[in-house]
Amino acid sequence: MDYSLKVREIHIRANKIRFVVDGEFEYLGPLSKPKIILHFLNGREDRRIPLVIPKLGQDEGENTITFHSDYTYLLDQLFWKSRNCGNDIRMYAHVLYGDYYEEKIPVKIEPEIFEQDGLVYQCSIEENSLVFVHQADWKKKLEHFERVHSGWKLKRMLNKIYHWLSFILALCLLPWFLFDGLLATVGIIGYAGKDQANKKTLLGKYIVHINARLHYLSQHKISFRNAKKAAYNWVTNTKKCRLIRMYNRMKNSMAVEPQRISFISVRRNDLSGNFAFVYEKIKDDKNLDIQVYLSTKDLFHMSNDEIRRFALLCATSKVIVLDEYTPYVHYLSTREETRIVQLWHACGAFKTFGFTRLGKPKGSPQRTAMHRSYDYVTVSTKNVRICHSEGFGIPTANVVPTGIPRSDVFFDEDYKKETRARLFKQYPMLQGKKVILFAPTFRGNVKEDAYYPMDKFQVDWFMDAVGKDYVLIIKHHPFVKEKHPIPKEYRNRVLDLSEETELNDLLFVTDLIITDYSSLVFEASLLDIPMLFYTFDLKKYISERDFYFDFQSFVPGHFFYTQKKLEQAIVNQDFAQEKVEAFKKRFFDDFDGHSTERVVKLLYQAMGE
Repeated sequence: MDYSLKVREIHIRANKIRFVVDGEFEYLGPLSKPKIILHFLNGREDRRIPLVIPKLGQDEGENTITFHSDYTYLLDQLFWKSRNCGNDIRMYAHVLYGDYYEEKIPVKIEPEIFEQDGLVYQCSIEENSLVFVHQADWKKKLEHFERVHSGWKLKRMLNKIYHWLSFILALCLLPWFLFDGLLATVGIIGYAGKDQANKKTLLGKYIVHINARLHYLSQHKISFRNAKKAAYNWVTNTKKCRLIRMYNRMKNSMAVEPQRISFISVRRNDLSGNFAFVYEKIKDDKNLDIQVYLSTKDLFHMSNDEIRRFALLCATSKVIVLDEYTPYVHYLSTREETRIVQLWHACGAFKTFGFTRLGKPKGSPQRTAMHRSYDYVTVSTKNVRICHSEGFGIPTANVVPTGIPRSDVFFDEDYKKETRARLFKQYPMLQGKKVILFAPTFRGNVKEDAYYPMDKFQVDWFMDAVGKDYVLIIKHHPFVKEKHPIPKEYRNRVLDLSEETELNDLLFVTDLIITDYSSLVFEASLLDIPMLFYTFDLKKYISERDFYFDFQSFVPGHFFYTQKKLEQAIVNQDFAQEKVEAFKKRFFDDFDGHSTERVVKLLYQAMGE
């Protein structure tokens, strides 16, 4: 692999370091992007964090691509458990591009500008690495720095005062703005603002005009939606403070119960998935005090009793077991002796998440505590440890390749047989047919704005093209609330089972999977099911979300940009199934059905620490 990397500028100010980096790589195609991972080590923890590359460039006719990165990292936010230990930090760079991966790559560190104030860290350059030496008297230096630059705080305070005074003045002028809006509505004066074209009614245009006047004067807008959002945030923040106060009070007055293990989820009301498998293994152990807290409520909707119980379990549990992102746990400063074990739901590593999305839209900021409290995260293979270390912002040693408990069912012949019989009895139209499972993931960033563009997959065209030997099961992501339209004449061959709770069970009756970027591919590979990938927005998805591995070489099957090409592959039985076996071996270490036992062993180990 031909590439070059040069650090052009380094600026260190207090706890911040700004890198200006240029790079050049051999061109591997429009779907492949080089990834530079910065690896920081302080002797107690390590942290992988991506070098933010906003845009790649390519000169016409050239076989190389170039990039320029200018990004500031917060040195005091790199580590979580040992962020106040005052250790020196060493930094290396790794590269991942296509199927090529190399650690501690050669980097030309000869900055044209090298500025540092020496307040907290003094940086030195060694071959292929940077060393940040922690200053012994950094607190005094930092205090002096803040006194000298106290004018910054004054400016921010004056800025806030100015905007609030402007807002009060705007409210006083509101009657005039109302009259002004009436003049605009009857055409005496022109409208203010640029959003009138989107409003069909005079009332809508009137409100936009008034808001434009308010915004011009005060930088604030009045709307029912914003007021509702502000009220929601106020109540949520109030309850967050209440949770923290309750937790701290309990932590100071109660001891940790050495045998207490608590299963906590705010994404489910039932004990299912990884939770169910682990719970069934340990529920009969009389030496354990097993507690379960399951809810789908956010803080806004939680009662005082629910907040109190959540705080109690976090304050008194020796081991807290999670199965998804649980923000309320990260609000709390958990005890030194408490261990948090994340039984992450996904096998392998596919779409980027967490801190890997640094610098991308809705990416996690460096200062957030999100995910960083985990003492252990369970994954399916050692090959994805670095991905989860980077995504969660935790040391690589905290990621343990035990296997995924819920994947054990794929090695249980009795369970397979019983599940097939149950599904064929429940949905008799599946019997004697070739079953296609259409299971795409959602678009959008979070649950609240999740959707799938239904018009991109036309059910009637698809069923006509593939023939009457096939039936189709549609399984959208739980975040997608809209139903896929199914024409009446195809309802004897098409089922929408998006409400079916366990996606894995559907695999036991599936002959072919159509997906896009769903982690379902990992479970499907354990059953050697052929897969096709309908990725009409692949280039956009890579630019906005991206993957941990090169998509073209990663997916175990062909991918298509159009529904017509997808249909042709099914008619021609062109599935590239030979890719599935290699994929399976890459993303699973064990094929024995004993992942749950390894996770239980890890939990007992955590209990004894």
